[in-house]
Amino acid sequence: MNIRERLELSLRHCEKIRQELLFSYGWISAELIDEQWVRNLELDEMKKERVSAFCARFGKFQDYFSDKVLRLWLEAVGEHVGTALENFSVAERAGILGVPSEQMVEIRSIRNRLTHEYLEDTQEFSEDMNAVIRITPMLLETLDKLESHYHAVMR
Repeated sequence: MNIRERLELSLRHCEKIRQELLFSYGWISAELIDEQWVRNLELDEMKKERVSAFCARFGKFQDYFSDKVLRLWLEAVGEHVGTALENFSVAERAGILGVPSEQMVEIRSIRNRLTHEYLEDTQEFSEDMNAVIRITPMLLETLDKLESHYHAVMR
């Protein structure tokens, strides 16, 4: 399979991950998340499961986009594949990222906290959740921009 075929397959797979994330985003984006909301999670197993699913889906999308799709796109358009920050910088210059590349690195840090650390600090957790909720539409839009850029360049 050549690089274009691998990228197109990865784009299709990333779209499926996006749809799962959108499902979780739909309900959580309507929530008013503060410290009390986070404390109440311990009393609501169903909501706690849904939060866990949202965090996992966000992490999966972010990881797959950054570690697979973005790297394949760079290779397909003839760019050097480097560190995450270097890769995000190239995407930023191409107009694909909706935020500065440095913020994408911060998003990865938030994703790591939400995915790998158990809820300890309710304020930090609520801030991280609100940050991820705010950034999710931009991250999803980034996939569309990357795909449009790829099709425009590879004609």
